[in-house]
Amino acid sequence: MLRNKLALGVPILAVCAAALVLVAPATAGTYRVVGKQTVVDPEAGTYRMHGGLSGSWAITSFEELATSPLYHATGTERFRGCLDRRRDRSCKGDPSGTLSFTFEYWALFASADPESLVWGACWHPVVSGTGDFAGAQGVVQMVDTPTRQGVKTAYIGSLTLKAGGARRSRRGAASARSTCGPAR
Repeated sequence: MLRNKLALGVPILAVCAAALVLVAPATAGTYRVVGKQTVVDPEAGTYRMHGGLSGSWAITSFEELATSPLYHATGTERFRGCLDRRRDRSCKGDPSGTLSFTFEYWALFASADPESLVWGACWHPVVSGTGDFAGAQGVVQMVDTPTRQGVKTAYIGSLTLKAGGARRSRRGAASARSTCGPAR
């Protein structure tokens, strides 16, 4: 009788364990993020992220290192929002929290006029995170392209989230416009 109960219990236990393995790391793993950034308030250094990252982006510190031959600056930034894993423009069920970054920004301007941007690029490694992003690692790269409608900023990167540390979020993302550099 005990042998029959064990024979029945072992497969059930195996199915439950397999389900836990499949459910627990639902937000764990490495994710490619691609999208655009739009300016909310250039003076305040606030932006909105669209695409793989959905939420607000803010410059929290900024230091100009050089203006010639290339413009070069460094600083820190914070993202608050979600990783839109399904690309459905919804944060429902997606990992969310905050990510803190350092950044290096390089640009070429045709003149001293900040509107004379020829190109700009920046590199943003993750330094810390909260919520589902606690323990996250990764980097986001951005490129500024001048257009007739103003500067457009595109980003690409990857984020690795820790296994088992993620929770499922039901809250939406916060807010942020376009350029990885400051409004000079």
